[in-house]
Amino acid sequence: MCAVLVTLLALASVPGAPAAWLGRLDPEQLLGSWYVVAMASGEKNFALEKAMKNVEGVVVTLTPENTLKVLSSRHRLERCDLDVVELLRQDSAWVFENPSQGVLEYRVLGTNFRDYAVVFTQLERKDEAFSTVELYSRTHWASPEAARLFARWSRGLGFLPQQQARLQADLSCAHRAFQGFLPGRDRRKLGASVVQVHRVGQLKVILAFNGLQGCQSHTLILRRDGKKPVFRNTLRGVEGFRVLSTDYSYGVVDMRLGRAGRTSKTLLLFSRHTVSSFLSMRKFIDICEIRELTRGATVLPKDASCAHTILP
Repeated sequence: MCAVLVTLLALASVPGAPAAWLGRLDPEQLLGSWYVVAMASGEKNFALEKAMKNVEGVVVTLTPENTLKVLSSRHRLERCDLDVVELLRQDSAWVFENPSQGVLEYRVLGTNFRDYAVVFTQLERKDEAFSTVELYSRTHWASPEAARLFARWSRGLGFLPQQQARLQADLSCAHRAFQGFLPGRDRRKLGASVVQVHRVGQLKVILAFNGLQGCQSHTLILRRDGKKPVFRNTLRGVEGFRVLSTDYSYGVVDMRLGRAGRTSKTLLLFSRHTVSSFLSMRKFIDICEIRELTRGATVLPKDASCAHTILP
């Protein structure tokens, strides 16, 4: 097995075009970023843990195959977990499922098609099956109208008062879903990547970035497209990972991430060293200009503390 250890020196990104329609489901109605501000759940231990649960985040997008992709950040006591599922539409345009990923039903119960939505989910995880009702909001607080609708549905579906909660207004976990994999420009340090051949036609890519919650690493298994020189993992939100230019001492990588109803275009400059050569930086800037990403280009500070969490 071979591995490529590189330092991320620069990046550039810009959002792409909105997703397409899916039957009667208007992207402006459900797709995009949502705060989960209230929840009713039959999950074991929810009643004991609800007082410590913070506002969560959900990003709903459409894939090219017209499946609904739901990226969520879930607050679990002292940690925040990122989860991605792809859901298939049932007969109704508002009902989705993917039993192979533990989602037996994902249904929109009510919405004003603008500010909020009440969503019912039936889940099956390991040895536990349970249902949830969640209040999605475009802001981190719920309007009185939305709160009343959430309470009415929760009671009507049999959730007890101890199984219902208004989530704490700590937004750090929610923002992990909105942030995706890359950090905000004002918090960046040198990143790093380890690229390995996982299996035939697959890459294992470890990325380390400094983000809202400090240095974070992400491990991705990417599969090669059968027709194009690009690797993907749509379940993890990676629409494309492609090397555009390299002399094997550096590489300019095009990485496309699905988030908030859009696909973001990101260029990454990989280098074997913490200081890039003039030629590699020139190539990076040239490609930025061709792809009209120059205004979003950033040369990362030389603080390598985050990079060395995965590099030797």
